[in-house]
Amino acid sequence: MRQRLTQTFTCALALMLAAPALAQKAKTLRVVPLLEMRLLDPYQNTNYGTRNHGHMIYEELFALDSLQQPKPMMVGDYAASADGLTHTFKLRAGLKWHDGKPVTTADVIASLEKFVKKDGFGGKLGGVIAGMNADSADSFTIKLTEPFPLILEALGKTSGNAPFILPERFARLPDGSPEFQPIGSGPFIFKRDEWRPGDRGVYVKNPDYIPRNEPADGMSGGKAVKVDRVEWITMPDVNTSANALMAGEIDIYENPAFDLLAPLKADSNVVVAVTDKTGNQPYLRMNHLHPPFNNAKARQALLYLIDQDLYGKAVTGDPSYYTTCPAFLMCGSPYGSSAGGVQPDLEKARALFKEAGYNGEKVVFLHSTTNPAFEAAGLITIERLRKIGVNVESQQMDFNTMMIRRTRRDPIDKGGWSLAHSGNFGVDVASPMTNIYLSSTCGQGVAGWPCDNELEALKDSFARAPNLEERKKIAEKIQLRAMQSVPYVPVMQTYTLVAYRRNLTGMVNSPLVVYWGVDKPQ
Repeated sequence: MRQRLTQTFTCALALMLAAPALAQKAKTLRVVPLLEMRLLDPYQNTNYGTRNHGHMIYEELFALDSLQQPKPMMVGDYAASADGLTHTFKLRAGLKWHDGKPVTTADVIASLEKFVKKDGFGGKLGGVIAGMNADSADSFTIKLTEPFPLILEALGKTSGNAPFILPERFARLPDGSPEFQPIGSGPFIFKRDEWRPGDRGVYVKNPDYIPRNEPADGMSGGKAVKVDRVEWITMPDVNTSANALMAGEIDIYENPAFDLLAPLKADSNVVVAVTDKTGNQPYLRMNHLHPPFNNAKARQALLYLIDQDLYGKAVTGDPSYYTTCPAFLMCGSPYGSSAGGVQPDLEKARALFKEAGYNGEKVVFLHSTTNPAFEAAGLITIERLRKIGVNVESQQMDFNTMMIRRTRRDPIDKGGWSLAHSGNFGVDVASPMTNIYLSSTCGQGVAGWPCDNELEALKDSFARAPNLEERKKIAEKIQLRAMQSVPYVPVMQTYTLVAYRRNLTGMVNSPLVVYWGVDKPQ
């Protein structure tokens, strides 16, 4: 008995001593994300932090591969009728919510009903849906009033209000409901009990998740998770983030600031990689409601004002991280066209302002000084406007304040604005169906409020085009029309970058940084 007690005590002691070592073996990725996640409901806003959180814990019926083609994700089998009006879907086996309940078509239909109300592309699809019916617990049908050739692209939309599938009981809640819970069916589980807004968010591997058999490709394919835990750590200061990566305190730094790339690349333990050459589109937005940019000639003047190479060098400091691109729908994307592109010409810009009737009136520029890229671009824009005689008032502010100010429709003398720099990922702007900044719905669209019925008609034609070749032809017409109406001005095209510790393997090339496939040594 004494021997058995001694053995039991020895085993217990060994386990107690081994416990910290076992805990240390858990593979944890420590990451400074693109943006902090503040809202848990992915349909409540289009913030990139919320969107990326959505891709961690939820899934979509389809997802876009590296060529922006839709591939099945939650769907196992899919068929469309010859007339394009009936689409049948069967969910793949093994789909389970994080609380252990099975995913059903009732969940899918409730989520899609929310998607078509929330999203612009979804709204185009919703406008032709005659009905969505659950045929069984794992199969459903969408019936249309007319063919919608982009139905799978809509169901696999990556950004904005992506069509994430939520449990029905949460999909039907109103925005901001305290009853909402972040329960998904995706490869990671969100640890709400460890969430500290302003500090960190924590995700752990979903042990019940069954990846698809295909290799990861863009946002599609098998989401094989090889780490136990991912911690999103909030570090607002870019220098702190870079130093933490070089010191090994974090593993990944998403979207590093361009002016920190040189020291990061010089560190032998750090890799700086391009994950998506379609990348990002920095742009200059103007207020179409008030002079001078309510006149198309003044907006066209800005096309000649912009020297994309000058902006690229100032913002990135390295030609390998940007390209000049006049395409509203992104160079390198399926619909990117440079048709109608112009060369920088300050005298032409000056002449177009004169044709617009500009006579020295004040132009208010909202200058974001907390985002290094937008600050650098703003300095160039202000200088070049003044060179051609435009009376620019620069109002400096942080980026979030600029975004709020940009929503004001007031005239200049009542706190309004004229111009502001911003930008978006190519995944948001590379298609007429997702590029909300092309929206020209006469006061109903995004800040800037362009108005052009011809451009909107072309977008409707694009949505109904029967194949890729026809859509490309219409996309070029959209490009040419946008060069005339100028809803906004592309400034250049930068690549999507990530910096990470060299000991990591399996980083996936994707429009946004994803954490399936990534591995690190113990």
